[in-house]
Amino acid sequence: YMMTALVFPDFFGEGAVDLKENFYAQRGWFFTLAFSTIVISVCKDIVLDGRLPNTTNLIFHVIFGVTLFIGALTRSERYHKGLIVFGSALFVVYIVVLFGRIH
Repeated sequence: YMMTALVFPDFFGEGAVDLKENFYAQRGWFFTLAFSTIVISVCKDIVLDGRLPNTTNLIFHVIFGVTLFIGALTRSERYHKGLIVFGSALFVVYIVVLFGRIH
């Protein structure tokens, strides 16, 4: 929820709101915050378990982290559009693999 506040502008006032321009203006904060959640997730495993996450989980964390880090640095519209599809698919695969291991 908090991250959506970074992407969506305040809709108060009478002027037109350019969502695309606002997204690119806030992308650094948005993707840096998302990247930090990946780092915190890995650190949580180190603190609680005394080791890195298992290999599969760590690979997903690295892929998520790299794509988010690039998202913070690039203004490429093509990259950000592709990231929506790639990130969503990766997240679904991550959940399927993670819960497949739990059962």
